Amino acid sequence: MAYQNLKTLYYKKYNIEEELNKRLENPCTLKTELAISPVIKGEKLPSEKYNLFYLPINNILFLEEQIFSNSKKVTDIFSQLPYIAQNKCIEEVMINEIIKTNKIEGVISTKKDISESLNTKKTRFTGIVNKYKEITEGNLEKINSVEEIRKIYDDIFKEDILKNPENELDGKLFRKSPVYIQDGIKKIHSGSLSEEAIISQLNDLIKFMNIKNVNSLIKACTTHYYFEYIHPFYDGNGRFGRFLFSIYLARKIDILTGLSLSYAIFLNKEKYLKLFLETSESKNCGELTFFIEGMLEIIIQGQESIIGMLEKKHLKLEYALNYIKELELSVEESDILFILTQNYIFSNSPLKDSELCTYINLSPYKLKGYIKKLSEESYVETISRRPLIHSIGDKLKKVLE
Repeated sequence: MAYQNLKTLYYKKYNIEEELNKRLENPCTLKTELAISPVIKGEKLPSEKYNLFYLPINNILFLEEQIFSNSKKVTDIFSQLPYIAQNKCIEEVMINEIIKTNKIEGVISTKKDISESLNTKKTRFTGIVNKYKEITEGNLEKINSVEEIRKIYDDIFKEDILKNPENELDGKLFRKSPVYIQDGIKKIHSGSLSEEAIISQLNDLIKFMNIKNVNSLIKACTTHYYFEYIHPFYDGNGRFGRFLFSIYLARKIDILTGLSLSYAIFLNKEKYLKLFLETSESKNCGELTFFIEGMLEIIIQGQESIIGMLEKKHLKLEYALNYIKELELSVEESDILFILTQNYIFSNSPLKDSELCTYINLSPYKLKGYIKKLSEESYVETISRRPLIHSIGDKLKKVLE
């Protein structure tokens, strides 16, 4: 018989207490100290308590293997890209990730909004952009206290709270009033009921996050479920939780896998929500096996999108490089054209001439002369005069399309 959740077995007239005991007594089972009260019709049942547990079924082991195999493909292709293409690729994937994590919560942000936040302009998204930027720079935070969770929250949402003061935290560190999650008009989840409970559960979570003998992917999925179960804030819980998940994936798998999580979740929003709801159901008794299985499948979908994008753009860049080599251009002109081509293929944001100067170590005056010649040949076109921005021209665009 296929491995099924306890609720399904209950409706098939199995003795689920007996089945639960079998699962808990299995020597392969990971039993945590993370306690939940199951949720019925959006309300927690404080009279019932289960500790989260997980059984490493064959499909989960297969999915883990696939994730590490995909990560090797991602890093192999990425390592073949020139430096500028790598930078622009990570930036573009990060921008898309932030847009998607916002959109999952119904927060609308555009590429222009996120790009402006990246380029020092202060917006309501500056906090979340800066934190994701830390992931791309390898500054991956390790959390050791509930105070650090609050600090990260403030870093991400300070500007957001200024614009939405009703979401300001009113407890010592977290919220002190109840929060409910609704799907339409239906209540589907309630966060932990008091700040005291929130702090106690977050301390349990931090202890779990920092133990050494749990597989990193299992730990990441478990942490994500339990953080969202607690729901310590009035707003931003989902975005904060996915940010933590991305940190785990970036640290233990690779940066691009970490930055494709929300993209894949956005494509699977119904499945994502269902995974949480089913795990919290009373008859499933705190079993995380199916939540972990579902989240690993979502991670793989994100990786596959990254692999497809990298393969396509790497091929296009190789073709462009060979085309540029065949043109009768000076070394400097070829370098300028190749850098602009990398930016065109891997980024939706134009490259300022001032940035171009730093990449090829030319003065603005010398760059202007080379750009003028390339423009006369229709290899380069002017995008903006203030600030001065150029991109590849129609002649090269036609080659790439």
